[in-house]
Amino acid sequence: MLLITLTGGVKVMPQQKVIVERDVEAVMRDGTILRANVYRPDVSERLPVLLQRTPYGKDFSGVDFCMLSAGRGYAVVVQDTRGRWASDGQHYPFRDEFNDGYDTVEWAAAQPWANGKVGMWGGSYVGFTQWAAAATCPPSLVTIFPWVTFTDTYGQVLQPGGALALGVAVSWFLGAGVSMAILRMDATAEEKAKLQEQLYDALDGMATGKTFRALPLSAIPLLSREDLARPFLDFVAHSGRDAFWAQFDATDRLSKITASAYHLGGWYDIFAKATTDTYAAMVRSAATETARKGQKLIMGPWLHGPLNGLVGDVDYGARGSDMAVLSSEIMWRWFDYWLKGIDNGILNEPPVHIFVMGKNRWREENEWPLARAVYTPWYLHSAGKANTLNGDGALSAGRPAREPQDRYTYDPYDPVPTRGGGLCCWQAALPGGAFDQRQVEERKDVLVYTSALLEQDLEVTGPLKVVLWAASSAVDTDWTAKLVDVHPCGYARNLADGIVRARYRHGASKAQPLKPGAVEEYVIELGPTSNVFLAGHRIRLEISSSNFPHYDRNPNTGRAAASEEDMVSAAQTVYHDAQHPSHILLPIIPV
Repeated sequence: MLLITLTGGVKVMPQQKVIVERDVEAVMRDGTILRANVYRPDVSERLPVLLQRTPYGKDFSGVDFCMLSAGRGYAVVVQDTRGRWASDGQHYPFRDEFNDGYDTVEWAAAQPWANGKVGMWGGSYVGFTQWAAAATCPPSLVTIFPWVTFTDTYGQVLQPGGALALGVAVSWFLGAGVSMAILRMDATAEEKAKLQEQLYDALDGMATGKTFRALPLSAIPLLSREDLARPFLDFVAHSGRDAFWAQFDATDRLSKITASAYHLGGWYDIFAKATTDTYAAMVRSAATETARKGQKLIMGPWLHGPLNGLVGDVDYGARGSDMAVLSSEIMWRWFDYWLKGIDNGILNEPPVHIFVMGKNRWREENEWPLARAVYTPWYLHSAGKANTLNGDGALSAGRPAREPQDRYTYDPYDPVPTRGGGLCCWQAALPGGAFDQRQVEERKDVLVYTSALLEQDLEVTGPLKVVLWAASSAVDTDWTAKLVDVHPCGYARNLADGIVRARYRHGASKAQPLKPGAVEEYVIELGPTSNVFLAGHRIRLEISSSNFPHYDRNPNTGRAAASEEDMVSAAQTVYHDAQHPSHILLPIIPV
């Protein structure tokens, strides 16, 4: 008997001896050998397989969970992806996870200890390895359990809204890409040690801002070297959605997938929109009825990290933590149903489970987005001086009539600083979550539109978008938006934000420069949220042209990669009148 302590209490269960095999080899279709650790109970019968494919090191990946899963009657396989740690080959992010995923699933299913049924689990990049494998339709893959992850490398990771997600690109490629490239390069120990010191300086430089401010982007320390960062240079060079990106995209293959999926995400995760969009797409268009009905979604108040209630400097309480969810137990129940055929009722439960912020309570729903949501425009208003939180900007459900425009200057040498939100992947430099936005809102280049005090609670649950009518003196620029819940004390809690790069306003596949001074309509996707604006609170919308270093600075020149002397300021004008009714579309849940 093994005493197992779980978040929700103590359980006692029988435990078989677990066999652990290390560096088990699997040969991919091109002859490359990938290596895995295998955990399985010492039994004679064939078992369902739980597979994880990770770039972060199979020896460091949830050993306790693997041992416990083996004790529950699974053969658990944790494999280093191509070119990472113990596996052979050349690592190129995202590209090889499709074919390697298929080959590994079928290899695992054919092992003498396997019964032919495979499930996959894991988060972030490890979630993408699941979607990439599922997109190739391996016959043995029954189900997946991806969390805080994505399916579209261009639009959901590196170029949302057409702007480079500088924070995630630089922090991930330095911390996960260059670090491994140094370890595996053909060089002397002295040369590697020198590069390692440079890497530490570059990582520490993110916290001071030095690394992010390097121009051109290819001049960021170590990321300029092709032998260490060829993928980064490629991704930055392809700023538009051209044919290059198709090899990294699982989104256009979702309709072919036959596997069921349990989607787990967080409102403050960088992939909140990706998680909810992928769930909705699978329910709508997965390849089979079984797959379409076999989708579940859970969204907590979480970051791209541990599932706890402390998110930035806001504590959503014990109910907002994994204590109230027991995600490992959910996974085991999910896999028991799909891989062992145990009728534990999980598929009969409501498919959507969301944490409603403000009220700070969980709620079950039957779909996402919620069918009863009323998409209501809240319009921008001012007397022409909406600059800063002390300006005259207002937000209401009343349509504008004749109103003057709001103006500000966007200077890429002095961008609006990032303050929380959905961020990744270096906490010291990019702390994500909910923070007080008032310091940001004191800037003249931030337009602030605030509602009157709410007389009763107002719930907003669903995807958010801003429709903005604006003009710029530049041939290209950015427009950013942020939804904020203002507490009675003035504390301004951010909920969701987004960006659109003007040259990609009609789609990221073709850049179209602006005509300086021309008024155009822009749509800014903010992603999803679930929040009750309590009585006595206010709804606030921020409009600006930068959110740095979450996104790179637009140099306003129309070029993708700027040198320092290229950057110019832009005179920005935001319209909100009868002909140009700028607004945020709020999915309001009726009482």
